[in-house]
Amino acid sequence: MINNLNRSVFMGHLGADAKQANTNAPVTFSIAVSSHWTDNAGDRQTRTDWQNIVVFGNLRKYAAKLKKGDRVYIEAEARNNNYERKIGTETVKFYETEFLAAAIERVAAKGDSEADE
Repeated sequence: MINNLNRSVFMGHLGADAKQANTNAPVTFSIAVSSHWTDNAGDRQTRTDWQNIVVFGNLRKYAAKLKKGDRVYIEAEARNNNYERKIGTETVKFYETEFLAAAIERVAAKGDSEADE
């Protein structure tokens, strides 16, 4: 029996080339994940959400080669972060979710016929 599970699976396209400050730093990138449906009027609708991906360890070398438009499959663990920022006279608390990649597979490079499915 599984007591706890923190696993997310995504298939999407990179919005920009993967970034890495130096060879010891994590690799970061965002992917667009779209959902499609037909509304009650019969019109096709699309919603796109952006997921922030962070890559540590041995996967960094592979992830650093990913480019804008690449279609990727990712298995990851969700991490929630929060921080405060002063805006004018108010202190505002911000929340963000990022996903720590456990597995990454480039399904198609930008321009491949599969990339636009």
